[in-house]
Amino acid sequence: MARQPYPLETLRKLRDERADALVEALAVQVARSQRAEATLRERENARREHGARTTETVRLEQRRLADGGVTGGDLLRVAEFELAARAQAELLQKAEAEARRILAEERAAEQKLREEQAAREAEAKLVRNHEASFHERQAELAQRAEEEAALEQWNARRH
Repeated sequence: MARQPYPLETLRKLRDERADALVEALAVQVARSQRAEATLRERENARREHGARTTETVRLEQRRLADGGVTGGDLLRVAEFELAARAQAELLQKAEAEARRILAEERAAEQKLREEQAAREAEAKLVRNHEASFHERQAELAQRAEEEAALEQWNARRH
């Protein structure tokens, strides 16, 4: 008995291709999430470093002012510096918040792809299992047919 082709082979191939395509899309999305996370870490570090530098500079200027001998121009320069530092800190906070938002979006997209990929892989596995059981049934039928043919031959020789 000739081996019968699996009637749903096209479906199996399609499910496998879709699962593979989602694996590739997930890999791209994971890379995007990693880049977004790296960007967020850079912006967090920039904000912290700016804050530390500003704090140290203001501390030194306040000490210098406390020691006396400063002019009105010095006071004006310190005030302008503090104003500019606050503006820069605000920009850095906004950039960090934007990076955090983008990271959340990228992770949400990644999670969605993970869920889709898991579903596609489950579907593909289901079809592969069905194909395997189809071939097992076909093999069992072929074996029974061979056994029956052998039994008929044996009975025919006895009579």
